[in-house]
Amino acid sequence: MDKRIWINIGLLGLITLLSVYLLNSGEEMPQQISRLSDINQNDIVQIKVLRKDLDDFEFNKQIADWHMSSPQQYRASSARINAMLNILNTESFAQLDINDVEIERLGFADPIVIMKLNEHEFIFGNTDAIDQRRYVLFDGKVHLTNDSLYQQLMTNAAFFADPKLLPENFKIDSIQFPEHKIELVDGQWLIKPLLDISSDKLKEIIFNWKNATAISASKYDPSESASIISLSTDNNESIQFVIVSTEPHLILGRKDLGIQYHMGSDVAGQLLLQQNKTPDDDAPVMLLN
Repeated sequence: MDKRIWINIGLLGLITLLSVYLLNSGEEMPQQISRLSDINQNDIVQIKVLRKDLDDFEFNKQIADWHMSSPQQYRASSARINAMLNILNTESFAQLDINDVEIERLGFADPIVIMKLNEHEFIFGNTDAIDQRRYVLFDGKVHLTNDSLYQQLMTNAAFFADPKLLPENFKIDSIQFPEHKIELVDGQWLIKPLLDISSDKLKEIIFNWKNATAISASKYDPSESASIISLSTDNNESIQFVIVSTEPHLILGRKDLGIQYHMGSDVAGQLLLQQNKTPDDDAPVMLLN
């Protein structure tokens, strides 16, 4: 009995080894997909997007942050910048020499979008009729790539704005609402004129403003509202937001930048003043003007 068991174990091992050998010998090694370039993203300090019949975009790196310098001036979204930089190492599923293709048929004779990363130029052509991947011309070669960037490059300038309301180094010293002001006095947050709002709630409002991030940004739509919220620092820096709308969600405009921020559905209660509930109230009272 013992001898039969050992024979079975040996046969099982032999079958396993043979199966592994046949699988390895019968399968080809997967081909390694090429990359569009081997350029290091960290070396890029300027991005230009040249668009036919539309405004051109220009972005410049300032220390660790990116800023749009044209056609408007504001901090750029790191996610949008990274999407553009990712083209450097995106997968290239096919490569053809520019001299071997019909540039008119592929859309390179009169391109709609050209993106320049430093001195490196990427020309966007048409999409392939079969798999809908896009032709991109770079360094004399036509590459077939996934089409994830082109539509972003065709949007408006506000699409690239940083969704965070305040810069990282903006240290709030006071917030002037239409009729009330929260101010740091001797290390404590106070509100003038007085309202039935706890000191913890005031701290929470300050924290919420420091970390407030919009869902999206769009071109500023001038509002008839005169309600303005002004945030200041102890070195006299200030940023003003126009309350464009509070329903169905909060929209805050930066008239000076030409953009407005669309906030989440529950953000109004986090950023605006609300008096504490009383036993007869169904909900807190929002104070705007």
